[in-house]
Amino acid sequence: MEKNERISVDVITTTDMHSQFLNGNYGSNIYRAGQYVKDIRKRNKHVLLLDSGGSLAGSLPAYYYAIVAPYKRHPMIKLMNAMQYDASGISSDEFKFGLSFLTRSVSLARFPWLSANIEYNMTREPYFSTPYVIKQYQDVRIGIIGLTADGLMKNEYAEMEPDVKIEKTLLSAKRWIRYIHETEKIDFLIVIYHGGLDKISQTTNSRHSENANEAEKLIREMGVIDLIITAHQHQTVIGKDNETVYVQAGQNAEELVHINIQFKKRTNSYEIEHVNAEAINLNQHNEDEALLKLTYYDRKAVTHWSNEIISETSCSLQVNSLEDMVAGSHHFTQLLHDSLRYAFNNNITCVNVPRNGEQGLKQQIQNKDIYEAYPHPDKPIDITLLGQQIKDILEYSYAHLEIEDDHLKQTVIDETLCTQWQGFNYEVNMKKPPFQRVTIKGIDLNGSYRVTMTDYCFRNYQFIIGDVIVNRDSFEYPMSFIMTKLLNTHDYRPQIKNNFIVNS
Repeated sequence: MEKNERISVDVITTTDMHSQFLNGNYGSNIYRAGQYVKDIRKRNKHVLLLDSGGSLAGSLPAYYYAIVAPYKRHPMIKLMNAMQYDASGISSDEFKFGLSFLTRSVSLARFPWLSANIEYNMTREPYFSTPYVIKQYQDVRIGIIGLTADGLMKNEYAEMEPDVKIEKTLLSAKRWIRYIHETEKIDFLIVIYHGGLDKISQTTNSRHSENANEAEKLIREMGVIDLIITAHQHQTVIGKDNETVYVQAGQNAEELVHINIQFKKRTNSYEIEHVNAEAINLNQHNEDEALLKLTYYDRKAVTHWSNEIISETSCSLQVNSLEDMVAGSHHFTQLLHDSLRYAFNNNITCVNVPRNGEQGLKQQIQNKDIYEAYPHPDKPIDITLLGQQIKDILEYSYAHLEIEDDHLKQTVIDETLCTQWQGFNYEVNMKKPPFQRVTIKGIDLNGSYRVTMTDYCFRNYQFIIGDVIVNRDSFEYPMSFIMTKLLNTHDYRPQIKNNFIVNS
């Protein structure tokens, strides 16, 4: 190679694609992304295609292939293989459907999944093989390392706890980035970071803000990152902090970020001459017909299942606001309680609001309606709690609600941490100070009680309940499956139990 010879490398990034592979009215642009990548590869043989994680969860198609038809090869993996991805980061959401599902999906991929700080609990070795890869274009060596925000992994899924340990992102980054620079002699370093930028964080959930948006810290403390690909915030972002370019490619393959890197040959090394990043509007590009053909039957299967009618119940299960679920008994809430009792026949049940902006269910219920009402694979779990712990959880729930214009509204925690209980009576006085609002009847604060709640609720209230007795591991099926089974029962109607009142 002649001195001053230049090499151009194109890096194309996606993030948080959420298995959105349904096209047409569903608006997925993954097929347009595939065509765009093909077109770029025709112009330049030095192309890196990277994803920063979040491709296997977060949509109805993802739910279908993880829960309804887990035995089928995942269409998102098929698409990413066909598009010839070079590497993917790992999101906390990848663990939503359990460790066995994730490891099976990863094993079917023809590209590496990178996360330096997701480790084997016993050996402290990277769980997903190597945490980095080296790509070489002529004599230019590019290092790519994956990191997962440890704040996002907190309270993720109990199934992984015996096998997997999450190291602090910054500690892992320091160790591995130093190792890469010392041993691999790279010319350019790319960090795939499944976490966000603090400067654009708009979260109101304190549980997920800590150690979740540390891109700036990585840039500042590492000092040797050339490009960092961020994620999770579902925004398209391009910027520069000192000498580090940072990007984020929105979500659902709606857009790509295309980074062109120009290298200039020196005597014994390469210098970065220019880095240019731009967001690509995929609506201007055609869909890749080969990719559409690849997933034809997958898309057909999801559409058929989602439109299947499971109930024409006459009960009103529609939720109009958060107040419907936290201010008094409701038919939809009763369905959740009944689902918990179907799993474990405990007298006391604790349900949480399934999702932010919960809308419940309307008259004619299809599978897709169940998913929209309860999109997460939460499972019932049977535990023993003290009466004081029950009261503390209730106090926490209502401490973070306030009255505005005579209506209850959520303040600092997300709605999914709002709980409702059955098996005893209680009263909430919203005029009292936070953490002093709940009066429980028929419960001895020093007594022990068998309780059924979701594993999500169990994990996220660990800071209150600590180490408790788990009587039986989580139920075989998720809440959405149980809800479907009940609603599909001919004579089932949720019969609400008015066991609590909220005085405002």
